[in-house]
Amino acid sequence: MQKLTDFIVKLLYWLCIIAITGLTAIVFLQVVSRTIKMSIPGTEELARLLVVWLTFLGSSLAIHEKMHLAVNYFVGLTSDKIQRVMYVFVHVLMIAFFCILLFYGTNLTVLALGTTSSTLQMPMSVFYGAIPLSAVFSLYFLVLQMLNPEKKVGGEPEL
Repeated sequence: MQKLTDFIVKLLYWLCIIAITGLTAIVFLQVVSRTIKMSIPGTEELARLLVVWLTFLGSSLAIHEKMHLAVNYFVGLTSDKIQRVMYVFVHVLMIAFFCILLFYGTNLTVLALGTTSSTLQMPMSVFYGAIPLSAVFSLYFLVLQMLNPEKKVGGEPEL
């Protein structure tokens, strides 16, 4: 199970690195091309696609790294038993949310197979596919955290 988790984390890291690098290059190209009064078609749409994927895949990675914002002050004031109950409750809520996201994201992705983006003429399902894929990764990490609540998850993997 640990090998699979390490593989997924490395994959997500590399996909996020590729997305942010591509996004930086595209935005730089847009800026340069507009200063010489030339517009390159499709760059804005491609940048938007990379932002969508970076957001969703980065969110899954943040769940693994336990980097999402949390207000733990009031939880820390309660007993250990109540803290465990709250931990389980929050994880069950998050799992329910990502199950809904997976269901409706998959439906949206399938429905968008017939439509294409305006400039690049790519299927819109390429944009929406980030939603269910991210939900699968997030669910995987949340279930792992519930099965190993004491295990400290996080830290940068070896790339």
